[in-house]
Amino acid sequence: MLPSVIGLCALTAGANAAVAAPAVDVGMTCTVPDGWWSLDRERPEQPEPVKVLALKPLVTGTPGAWVQPQRGKLSDQQLHLALERLTDCR
Repeated sequence: MLPSVIGLCALTAGANAAVAAPAVDVGMTCTVPDGWWSLDRERPEQPEPVKVLALKPLVTGTPGAWVQPQRGKLSDQQLHLALERLTDCR
């Protein structure tokens, strides 16, 4: 059961379905280049590490993943993000 996440379903305007999503699998750690849950108030958006918990399309049909931030106040929450936002997956 996923914790409730209000309004954190990230939609990317103008996303092109033909763009290939990065190779991502459950259990990988990835980076979200513009993590809005940043720890640094001086830089409200910065690269943030996340762990991939499940692969599931967004409500728009765009490939997506449920992820959990690895640091900060939201490290006990889960976010549903577009796969194209995940980089540097290991």
